[in-house]
Amino acid sequence: MSGTDALPLAHLALLGEAAGHLQNVGVFVWDEDRNYVAVNDAACELVGRSREEVLKLRVGDLSPNRASPYFENVQHGPVHVGSHTINREDGPLEIDWVTCQTRIAGLPYFVSVVWRKERA
Repeated sequence: MSGTDALPLAHLALLGEAAGHLQNVGVFVWDEDRNYVAVNDAACELVGRSREEVLKLRVGDLSPNRASPYFENVQHGPVHVGSHTINREDGPLEIDWVTCQTRIAGLPYFVSVVWRKERA
C-alpha cells in the first residue's frame, strides 16, 4: 500500500475516532430499516442507556409516541435539522439534532448528531 492509498484510510480512522470521543454530542448511525447500527459514548449518555440497549432500538423508540418525527423527511433530502423530545428513565429530554444521508461500504445509512437543547 502506497502513502497515497493509506491517506483515505487515515482520514476515515481520524473521523471515526473523533466521533467516538465527542463530549456532549451524540452520534447515531442507522439504516434504512431505522435500526441503530452504531452509537458513540455521548449518545448513550444522552439517552441514559448502554450501547447494547441502544443498538437494540430503532429510530423513534425513544420518542414519547414511539414515532420518528423526522424519518420521512430525511429520506427526501440530504440534511435535516430539528428539535425533539426523547424519553429517558429519569424524564423527558429536549434535544436538537441534524441528520444526514451517507454511504458506508457502499450501502445507504443515516447519521444523526444530537445534543441537549439550549435553554433560552
